[in-house]
Amino acid sequence: MFMKERTAPHLLETLPRLMYRLPKSHRSWEDVYSDHYKVKAGFGGEQHVDEILRRSRVPLVVIADLQLSERFCQIDTVVLTPAFALILEVKNYSGKLLFNEASFHMEQETRDGKRLGFNSPATQVWNAREELALLFERLNVKLPIHTAIVLPYSSTLVEGAPKGIPVVYGNSLNYFISILPQTGQLITAKELEAVGRLLIDHHSPFPKTDLSEIYSYEIHDLKKGVLCESCGNSCRKLSQRTIICLSCGMNSVDGYKRALDDWFDFASPEITSEQVRHYLGLKDKHAVGYLMKKMGFCLGKGSRVYVRA
Repeated sequence: MFMKERTAPHLLETLPRLMYRLPKSHRSWEDVYSDHYKVKAGFGGEQHVDEILRRSRVPLVVIADLQLSERFCQIDTVVLTPAFALILEVKNYSGKLLFNEASFHMEQETRDGKRLGFNSPATQVWNAREELALLFERLNVKLPIHTAIVLPYSSTLVEGAPKGIPVVYGNSLNYFISILPQTGQLITAKELEAVGRLLIDHHSPFPKTDLSEIYSYEIHDLKKGVLCESCGNSCRKLSQRTIICLSCGMNSVDGYKRALDDWFDFASPEITSEQVRHYLGLKDKHAVGYLMKKMGFCLGKGSRVYVRA
């Protein structure tokens, strides 16, 4: 039973929009592209593991994307059984993974021979276990805690697996869970659900990411106007109701709204009347006022400063 379902990460939707807003010549465009690929692959791997857990014949309580509110500690998946809790750190990488126990580091050797460095997931899962153990102690939960690094697909190879933390392939995960030691007194199904609810009570939403800080861009770097949601190129207003892409010819139904969402997500939480006019290419302040009122944007503090509705 999934007590907390997994939801798509916010970056999965926002990074492609940022790729459209940043010129390809911008120094961070490739980083945005690469990070979106990683987020998409990571989420896909987690979804694959979720489906495997749903097929388990062992009664499980599963909590996905747990962010403990007291400390910045994000856990991909917590599996609760009557005998133990299991923390899963899901890593969806292609090629070969090389773990270095001496430096607590992990390298990925891609299929085309590139070598990339990452923080070791062994360290991540160890930190998660420490935080969950402290929380269990405060909540008087007696379940022992196990950990595992899960590779969703068997095509990923491993060299020098970390000691003490199992690396499990997705197709073996349910078998792995079934053979974990069951020591101590088992808790009831009712108690198990109560533990799950306690963990969810201690979940806090992930903090919003400041993309301008991460990717080092300024407001003036962002492309202005309505961009095509299909190809990302500039659109032109042909009539009161028609905005069309200059490249692919697609009609933009809510182009102004999406352009302003881009501003609030990538530029600033507020926008002045003059900024609206300049950003959207409107002819005067009256056109600005009419458009913003029509779309339901509200005035914030100050004269003609709009905030997200």
